[in-house]
Amino acid sequence: MLGRPDAEPEGTARATAVGKGIAGALIVSVWSVTSAIAYAGLLYAGFSTAGLQLGISGALLGVLTVTLVGALASARSGIAFAALGSAAVLHAAAVQAVDAALEAKGVPAGLAREGAAVLASGIMTATTGVALAAVGFARLGSLVRLLPHPVAVGFYAGLGVAFTAGGITLATGIAPRLESLDALALPEHLLQAGVACGVASLLVVLPRWIRHGAVMPAVLAAAILVFHASWAALGRSVADGQQAGWLLGPFPSGRILSLPPALSFDLFDGDLATSLLPYAASSALLSATTLALMVTGIEALTGRAMDVDREMQVAGFANVAGGALGGLPSGHALAPTTLLARSGLVARWVTAVPAAVALTVLLVGADALELMPRPVLAALLIAVGFEWMVLHSWREARVLPRHEVVILLCVATSIVVVGILGGIGIGLGLSLLIFAWTYRRVPVIRSTVRGHEMRSSVTRSAAMAHVLETQGRRILLLRLQGYMFFLNAETVQRAFAAAAADGVRFLILDFQHVLGIDSSAIDVFGRLERDARQRGVVIALSAVPEVVMDRFAARDVFHACARVSSADQGLEQAEELVLAEQGKSVHEERASFAAHLAAAADMPDAGRRLEPFVTRVVFAPGTVLMRQGQPADHMIFLESGRVSTVLHEGSATPIHLRTLTPGTLVGEIALVRGGSRTASVIAVTSCEAVRIGRAELARLEVEDPALAFALHRLIMLQVSDKLVDNTRAMEFALR
Repeated sequence: MLGRPDAEPEGTARATAVGKGIAGALIVSVWSVTSAIAYAGLLYAGFSTAGLQLGISGALLGVLTVTLVGALASARSGIAFAALGSAAVLHAAAVQAVDAALEAKGVPAGLAREGAAVLASGIMTATTGVALAAVGFARLGSLVRLLPHPVAVGFYAGLGVAFTAGGITLATGIAPRLESLDALALPEHLLQAGVACGVASLLVVLPRWIRHGAVMPAVLAAAILVFHASWAALGRSVADGQQAGWLLGPFPSGRILSLPPALSFDLFDGDLATSLLPYAASSALLSATTLALMVTGIEALTGRAMDVDREMQVAGFANVAGGALGGLPSGHALAPTTLLARSGLVARWVTAVPAAVALTVLLVGADALELMPRPVLAALLIAVGFEWMVLHSWREARVLPRHEVVILLCVATSIVVVGILGGIGIGLGLSLLIFAWTYRRVPVIRSTVRGHEMRSSVTRSAAMAHVLETQGRRILLLRLQGYMFFLNAETVQRAFAAAAADGVRFLILDFQHVLGIDSSAIDVFGRLERDARQRGVVIALSAVPEVVMDRFAARDVFHACARVSSADQGLEQAEELVLAEQGKSVHEERASFAAHLAAAADMPDAGRRLEPFVTRVVFAPGTVLMRQGQPADHMIFLESGRVSTVLHEGSATPIHLRTLTPGTLVGEIALVRGGSRTASVIAVTSCEAVRIGRAELARLEVEDPALAFALHRLIMLQVSDKLVDNTRAMEFALR
């Protein structure tokens, strides 16, 4: 069978894809392992060679564990895992704090004290893992994405400064502080810092010129080769380089893998664990935020939705296991994942390759690791720090509004000036302020309605409807929404004060869409209630959540106010109060069908002429006058009592549509239109009514056309009034 001449054989294509995948996996492995070693150098820069070996061992064990767990458990294949640089800065601060605390207790310098600091870092990682897993299981992963963008960028800008300073410390052995500037100014230290900054410049610039994943590993490899060639040309040995602080080591020959001595576990007491709590909490926050950002970026890269909560769980379990071995907080890595996606092979075994490389370095990589120049490792830290501190911040500052740029700079500066923990606290405080200041502009009043604009679902007689048209302005309905707190609750009091000055005497506060309320907002409502009492305004509360009502009760607010289940019920009660003030007794109201028809048609004898065609009926409370789905073969005119129309939807609770009072027709639309009933009509109280059937109406049209015309005119007027009410209700619902 002939194929295309230029078609690549399937086996060759598969081999090419596998080759690309292996190459990509090796590049990712170099990045993951090298960055983990660099982060360990950041954490344990001031430690002895044995302590640094212990820290590197823990970091590589963490890479091994997290990579394996992530590769096997992540919902998507082809996702690379790596240590999180943002958390590494916090761990460096925690390690310094633990070492200082042990020194203050009189613990001598040495491997035992350094081992306790490595244990502290591992415990923080495991705690971060527990927090990530808890967030995932609670389905709260998306919440960490709510950190305001300028605050997040400011965090990373400030951490970039810390990374850069950590790189200088790793390269020279001296932390860049004011008191250490003289030491840093020594020629050899300036040379070490210069080499680190030079390689970092290449790591920043070259990948932007040459878009290939191998560029950064190639720069690192070239820097190592150039260093050793230059070192040999100067006639100096590896031992000289280690003694002068240019190279790592010397490590015990054969392997890096090592564990803290037993005394390190004894040194780690309850006081030390307590001092780690703020660092652990901050590490969990930064790790969760970084992880959410990485997952979002991977979603955009792959075009496939990812469950951030599931990925939080995976990262959580991985970090618990990695932390138990002394590893650093790790998670989904966007840049390596991008490289693997470009290679075209995203099998799970590809993302597990870094674990094999880490294991190899742990077991047989000591001799090779001793050849690693400290300035080259430091260059990785400085490159990442410069990326966060300058490039990323500059890109964001060009598009952010000025006030957000100020927030960005404030967060970054606070991290530099007051430290990581203080900076995070200031950043979270700014986050809350941004949220509160932004949320205050969300209208807390969903809609403002006067009684003449929107009436309740009670259909009333023409006389009562006229009273409500003229007196309805005295009713005010405020539909509230959202979370009410000190910056937006005052809006409600101002709206009430303006309406009260305009003659409002009945206030309905609808809480149906209120999510919550704080103590300051309760104080506002307390002042509103006192103001209403002084003005003689009656207040009704609608659809108040029990938790909100409990808070009102605890502060003795609204204790004497009526509570209703819905805004419609509140409008109904307010309307009845208005009608009562105008001498209209709602419950004693009666209406005559004959009188209504006589008035509408100017027929004094309408009652006598109508008698042969109607039947008088009486209904007890709870009687079903008309049932949904049954044929519409009659209508009634309600002369006394009340009925309710309800809609049945399957097995759900019936939905109340309208309440009808004396002087209204019931079932007239279905009778005229034909077909079946679209709702049920149930007697709320004892009712008296006049019934006219389809056959009687047809006979009336033949025997007394004038009276039939008058009846049809009355039907049209009632339908028009109901249509107006329904239109108002629709407008009200859409507000």
